[in-house]
Amino acid sequence: MKVSLEWLKSFVDIECSVEELVDKLTMSGTKVEGYEKRLENIKNVVVGKVLEISLHPHNQNLFVCLVDTKDKILTIITAAKNVKVGSYVPVAKPGAVLANGKTIDVLEFKGIVSEGMLCSLDELGLTRGEFSYADENGIFILDGMNDNLIGIDIKTALGIDDVIIDFEITSNRPDCLSVVGIAREIAAILNKPLKFPNMNFKETDEPVKNYLDSIEIQDKKICRRYMGRVIKNVKIEESPLWLRKRLVACGVRPINNIVDVTNYVMLEMGQPLHAFDLNKICGRNVFVRLASDGEKIVTLDGVERVLRSSDIVIADEKRAIAVAGVMGGLDTEVDENTTLVLLESATFNPAMIRRTARYLGLRTEASNRFEKGLSPYFAEVAIQRACALIEQIGAGEVVEGTVDTYVDPWQQVEVKADFSYIQKLLGLEIEKNEVINILNRLEIKYDEKKEVFIIPPFRTDIENMADISEEVIRIYGYDKLPSRVFMGNAISSGLTQKQKMVNNIKNFLAHSGYYEIYSYSFESPKVYEILRGYNLEDAVRILNPLGEDFSVMRMQLLSSILKAIYLNISRNIKDVKVFELSTVFKKSDEKLPQEKLVLAIGSSAQDFYSVKGVLENLFDMLRIKEVRFSSQHQNPNLHPTRSAKIYTDNQLFLGYIGEVHPDILEKFDIPARIVYAEIYIDALIKAEKKDKKYTQLPKYPAVERDFAFVVPDDVESRVIEEIFKKYSSDILEEFYLFDIYKGQQIKPGFKSYAYKAIFRSKSKTLSDGDINQVQEKILDELKNYNISLRE
Repeated sequence: MKVSLEWLKSFVDIECSVEELVDKLTMSGTKVEGYEKRLENIKNVVVGKVLEISLHPHNQNLFVCLVDTKDKILTIITAAKNVKVGSYVPVAKPGAVLANGKTIDVLEFKGIVSEGMLCSLDELGLTRGEFSYADENGIFILDGMNDNLIGIDIKTALGIDDVIIDFEITSNRPDCLSVVGIAREIAAILNKPLKFPNMNFKETDEPVKNYLDSIEIQDKKICRRYMGRVIKNVKIEESPLWLRKRLVACGVRPINNIVDVTNYVMLEMGQPLHAFDLNKICGRNVFVRLASDGEKIVTLDGVERVLRSSDIVIADEKRAIAVAGVMGGLDTEVDENTTLVLLESATFNPAMIRRTARYLGLRTEASNRFEKGLSPYFAEVAIQRACALIEQIGAGEVVEGTVDTYVDPWQQVEVKADFSYIQKLLGLEIEKNEVINILNRLEIKYDEKKEVFIIPPFRTDIENMADISEEVIRIYGYDKLPSRVFMGNAISSGLTQKQKMVNNIKNFLAHSGYYEIYSYSFESPKVYEILRGYNLEDAVRILNPLGEDFSVMRMQLLSSILKAIYLNISRNIKDVKVFELSTVFKKSDEKLPQEKLVLAIGSSAQDFYSVKGVLENLFDMLRIKEVRFSSQHQNPNLHPTRSAKIYTDNQLFLGYIGEVHPDILEKFDIPARIVYAEIYIDALIKAEKKDKKYTQLPKYPAVERDFAFVVPDDVESRVIEEIFKKYSSDILEEFYLFDIYKGQQIKPGFKSYAYKAIFRSKSKTLSDGDINQVQEKILDELKNYNISLRE
């Protein structure tokens, strides 16, 4: 928001420099984006008086002028025909700089030297909006000058030696979207009195009821207050120069005196107004209502707008005459024939105004203010100020009375005073009287009897003592807060056990040649028409999904792994090894769904045993011992004979591993065998051995023996391994399966398992007798399972 410093000075005495003022405003929370001195780049242009004019002897289209600039009479050549003897004109002396950056030099025109230039409006960066009397195509003939002003800088002479300050106003401070609002802040910061603008005017004896019966608000949710006043005997003409200059300085184009007053008051008081030609309104009643779907109105910019039922309109007895809070209608525009005006001042629903402005693509100064949420207080003061200005500039006569429909009156806000709270929150020993003084400067009064702070109606952002404390410190000065060493209890920080495990797993798999993938946490319900073992009723549904394909939270990671593998295979990348470590969701009886952190591994480049080996190494890295793989898995998405469940010795379930079922691969259009593993992180955390134990390096040699067993097809290898552990006491250091064989040398219904066993004692060198004793016990136990040594 741009504000004229000259305008601000009319409300508060500002004696400091603009640089100091800007710094104080920013430090108090009223952020200044920047400032510029108006027409700052114009240099050495002064008021001159034309003394003589003659034709150029060698060019009949040029005139030679003698111009008095007080310190010197200059000879200046011009082609302009509107210059006359006695005219006061802007003179660019040699070395002057114009608005476009052009530097003026001494030039010779066919034997006569020109010592400068007479300037037009455009060359000074000015417009006819401010100086409508000026000739747009000729030299700017200055009005209202006298000989005392000859030689004076042109900006000073025209009263445009101003500074424009650009403010960034936050959404919680709509009261600052005005000159008075900023002036109120400056008055509080500088501890100066605020000179409130003139609000006095005379009313005619004729009552408003002679022109307007009523204003009806059809739904209090759309408009809290709507005020209307009637101005009669209106004379549409140009606004006074002082008013037009202030409008132009703030970036608003002057139109006519009535419209200019509404724009002037909007900038000054922060409340948008609108003026209707009352003679163009059908009937004597005005309605504030919602538009009908498809209702049309031509706005002041000449564009036909199609409205929705969520848009607010101002209407007469036949049609909409304005889009409320955004722009008026062309049918009731104030023009040169207007003699009777209805002046509107209202408080509309901010959210609805914002939505309408966005829908229409029509952001205006009015909508920008309304959508911040204005207090109904502004409606009254703004319409009074507009009436006072209309009377002041002689634009019309104010009819007696106001039609004021106030459906949701403002309630006085009081905050229970707690001075100790302010000190505690700010960490500052600030006296009670100083707090009261600061708040008085902000028009926040303290009622000593009730011990409350009375909040002014324009401060809709103050609700509690925290807000009061903020007001105190920003005026007191953040820079005055004493520096203190931060005190607190030292706390340990770092990653949790789960976070460390997740990082370790990701690093391990990356080093093992797997690529990590990320997928969406939501998916299509159609996935569960393919995957088995999931009930769609358990899925968490999204209330506002992007579409049907993203309407439920995922309950598994298998589909994400298969989609990633399919995508790579379809691009001729056959050997794919990927993993995802993420969360799956399931509906629960609680308010929040169940969440489970899952590791999913998928590979088209490895067989079952290779992936199983990767998992075994992973468990080893995590210090999870005694992990078992059982074919009794009951996972319908995996191959019935090439899969297993994973658990620990104490039956803690860790997850699954196996080839994906061919039926599912077919539906995902994947031609290769895919090995998939699913591991649950919470189970890994429970199984992880957190204490590290170190043992001494062995002193005695190891003895290796190979065993080849003939095993029935329905017996798992874990049976052999458990018997080895049972009877080996403390001399079996390690054993592992290194070969599986089925063929002609093995009778039908059996298979061969070959194991390597490493025996070692911590206290002596083992003899064959020591090992044979253990071996016999193992073989006797294996006979119970119809397992024998292979011959």
